[in-house]
Amino acid sequence: LEDKLPIHINLIKSLGARNRHQSAIEIGITAVQELGIQWLSPSPDKLRIVADFINIKLRFEVMTTDDFLAIEEMEESKKLAAMKLLKIMAYYGFITKQEYAHTVVTQMLQLTLQHGICDESCTALADCSYLLLQSMDIDGSKRLAELALLLLEKLQANKYLPRVYSSIYAGVFCWYNHLKQSEKWLWQGYQEGLLIGDIEFAFVNAINSLQNRFLYGAQLTLLEKDIELCRKRMVENGQAPHIAICSALQHAVSKLVYFTRDPLSKTDNIIHEKEASELSLARNNFMLYASACIHFCIVEYIFGNYDSAANKTQERWIMEKEYSRTAKYYGSTDFYDCLICVAMARKSKKEKWVTLAESARSKVKQFAKFGKSNCDHKCLLLQAEILDVEGNVEDASSCYDAAIDAAEKSGFVNEQAIASERAGDFYLRHGDTRSSHYYDKARDLYHQWGALAKADHLYKSTPS
Repeated sequence: LEDKLPIHINLIKSLGARNRHQSAIEIGITAVQELGIQWLSPSPDKLRIVADFINIKLRFEVMTTDDFLAIEEMEESKKLAAMKLLKIMAYYGFITKQEYAHTVVTQMLQLTLQHGICDESCTALADCSYLLLQSMDIDGSKRLAELALLLLEKLQANKYLPRVYSSIYAGVFCWYNHLKQSEKWLWQGYQEGLLIGDIEFAFVNAINSLQNRFLYGAQLTLLEKDIELCRKRMVENGQAPHIAICSALQHAVSKLVYFTRDPLSKTDNIIHEKEASELSLARNNFMLYASACIHFCIVEYIFGNYDSAANKTQERWIMEKEYSRTAKYYGSTDFYDCLICVAMARKSKKEKWVTLAESARSKVKQFAKFGKSNCDHKCLLLQAEILDVEGNVEDASSCYDAAIDAAEKSGFVNEQAIASERAGDFYLRHGDTRSSHYYDKARDLYHQWGALAKADHLYKSTPS
């Protein structure tokens, strides 16, 4: 099997590129077992998976840096071959069912402790850091990320820099730092990936960079150009899953910039048709479907299509239960979930939406403990919205202003615009003429963001 390792790796990658991730993992499991690595079972017990994962994580987390760097290098050829296979399988585990990712990463870290460090140990540590975010183990995630970067430098394992950077700088780094600060590192991961031929993770870094720019309100016309350039390069390199995620983001940006809401508009109809088709095709890929759903819901919410946004949000919740994982996006997912639930609470007068809104808001508050620059303004806007629903007019008024100021301070022009529009709605509902001031401010901010279609929509749908 060691002699045929490149053939197995190419086969597994080929299946992955065609979205046949489950088949890729199954072939990988067979190959790893032939190398003498014990696999838990074809359908391992979830509680055992989590327990093994936490135990191995703790062994690294409590290790001093000196002790970690003193671990000898792995030499046994079969173990090195197994690490190469497991490294590929871990990524496909992220895409399919996360228990596979936990199992694979656990086995990689066990091999590292028992037989020594190798280049693939860098990816195992980085992947472990990323997985720990799902259980909100932020300190553990940060420590494992530090170890991954230390080992990457020690071994000069630059061939895995794109993989490590995608897990860390689209992971725990963004929980502590403003999303904009991740751009430099993710772009370096993209460029290094293209340079060394790691095309897959070059584009993972590129997509994460583009998505972060969308979330923090980077100028949309510039973002649109970069998305199109990136998408063309993905097509040239046959990166089907990444093309789909890029397309979903492209649709979101296009709607904000160009959407006319005219049923006879060819542009609108083309966007609708492509969007519906790609959402349908994405259902077997959690990462793709969750990403596409979130982008779709953000735009539907911004345009006031609350029923559509709520329906797709509930579909995503069902899928998250099925896959036992969530797409957090540093608090942005729960932020928009809460806004959508509040909008539905106002519209339907049903208490369940208030309860769901409170649940989502509590999750955003957890993110704010680590990433104030990304989440403080979110918390203030959600507080204002829920206070308004509860009838606390005076406190809601001051919270809207605080949210607008905090969003401006953090540089989230998109969410500053949303907060201004919500403030306008608030004053209009209460018959206060200050509504026009906030609507004007919101339109200016949407223009500044580049959301020209939304600015026009707001102009046509609100009092002058």
